[in-house]
Amino acid sequence: MGEKTTPKKDGKILIFILIGLLGLGLLLYGSIASSKKEDESAAASEPSLDPDAYAEKIEDEVERICKGVAGGCSVDAVVSLSGGYRAVYASDSQSSGTGYKNSMVLVGSGSSEGAVLVCYENPEISGIGIVLSCREDERVKRDVIALVSAAFSIGTNKIYVAFSPQS
Repeated sequence: MGEKTTPKKDGKILIFILIGLLGLGLLLYGSIASSKKEDESAAASEPSLDPDAYAEKIEDEVERICKGVAGGCSVDAVVSLSGGYRAVYASDSQSSGTGYKNSMVLVGSGSSEGAVLVCYENPEISGIGIVLSCREDERVKRDVIALVSAAFSIGTNKIYVAFSPQS
């Protein structure tokens, strides 16, 4: 007939089942915790693509660097942007007898196929207005325009400096 299980054997089987369930529970917990961390790190590493925040950052930088040239003047800056952030995707160039063929690099297949994002280019600065609150000084104006032009790689024709008398 059938083999009888003893209480000792039943206890060992129960322990193995509990250890198996505990291991399975730890695996599930680990995968949930790691996916949560990946989501948080992906959100933290993704750049802010807000053009207004970028413009404010540039304005702060302009004000900071101009204070060194403008002496005792207080400096206020306004930055105008043309467009927003531009996504740059990986491309592949192949030469043939008739010329070059550029194609976008794609990963995945079927409905999950997508282009490879390389980076985002910052919005283009279309103009910077700077107000210096102090006595008008042509040398300071010239130096501020040259400094801002060099620092942000924009033409001097895109920079306007005005003086506002101190109250």
